[in-house]
Amino acid sequence: MSWKRNARILWICNFIISGSMSMIMPFLPLFLMDMGVPHGKEVSMWTGMIFSATFLSAAVMAPLWGAFADRYGQKANLVRAGIGMGIVNILMYFSATPLYLLVLRFVYGFFSGFITVSYSYLSKTTPRDELGKALGFLYTGGMSGGIIGPLIGGALSDWFGYHTVFAVTGGMMIVTVLLVKWFLPPDQIETASQAKQGSFRDVFANPNLTILFFATFAVQMATMSTNSMMSIFVKSIVGEVNNLAFLSGLVTSITGIANIIGSPVLGRMGDHFGQSKVLPIIMVCTGLVIIPQVFTHSIYPLYAWRFCHGLLLGGMLPAIQTLIKKRSPDMIQGRAYGVNSSFQFLGNLIGPLVGGFIAGHFSVSYVFVFAGAVLIIGAAVVKWRIPLREAKKAG
Repeated sequence: MSWKRNARILWICNFIISGSMSMIMPFLPLFLMDMGVPHGKEVSMWTGMIFSATFLSAAVMAPLWGAFADRYGQKANLVRAGIGMGIVNILMYFSATPLYLLVLRFVYGFFSGFITVSYSYLSKTTPRDELGKALGFLYTGGMSGGIIGPLIGGALSDWFGYHTVFAVTGGMMIVTVLLVKWFLPPDQIETASQAKQGSFRDVFANPNLTILFFATFAVQMATMSTNSMMSIFVKSIVGEVNNLAFLSGLVTSITGIANIIGSPVLGRMGDHFGQSKVLPIIMVCTGLVIIPQVFTHSIYPLYAWRFCHGLLLGGMLPAIQTLIKKRSPDMIQGRAYGVNSSFQFLGNLIGPLVGGFIAGHFSVSYVFVFAGAVLIIGAAVVKWRIPLREAKKAG
């Protein structure tokens, strides 16, 4: 079956999953206040804990699901993630207290990882010389859903109430399971003998993979540290205005649209020149685009910088995913992708914490300096530690 057909089906699935996950973002603090949480510090605390709980449990479980994929295949892993995420989201419909929602968000993390697994599946079913282009295309599906999701979630919560959104998102996630079951062929499962089967020790013994895990963590920490502080930064530029939420949302949308434009182009560049050459260049350029945002004093230059940022941002994670495929033996690829997911979730968790600390103790502007420096340092590590030649495919 054509890898292009697989990529298109997974693009639809990732659009649905990402859109569903981002639907609750616009109203979560309002939902908590509707439950009786006092406005101010308490609602901020509950919001932070509820978001962080998912990343924490996901980071713990991702390597185990990677081992599951090595044994049963990535298609089975996609079905597992879709069913678990969908059911837990539907259970959130019955949330009546913040603690109930917190516990479910923690449980939700145990089953999450659909989008990361989709990269793993596509990497196994795509020719190596088309891999960068395929993953770059797939990346735009998640980004598109992330742009549309908050708009739909906000509208649904206004029209039908907060609880309804959880039921809708859970149902949509179950739909992705049907798409996977009906339209995606099973991926090949390695049948190595027990003596030759890989382990997590083999994963961490591979120096290429450990550097790529570090790169994933650096990219996510830098990205989430700035994204989490963006509304505060926009407020520091425009002051108290009635459409602050719209202006902040527009920053995110502009970045996402540019991401969709840039990701396939950078994916093709990686296929042509090699991801090990392209990745550190993209990381450096992204860092150099982030740092000048500290000097932004008007909303329109910020829009321009964030558009440039978005053009580059979509080239990093697909390049890392491609290099993991190329630099790891088949018998440990599921585990390798699982560990990489853990580092991605840890970046998602730690980035906002670091961003909040810097903004609270120094200035929100310095978050951009931190993020840019992390990417530039990460690029140097990748450049010096990842060999330019492609490793011979093992397995």
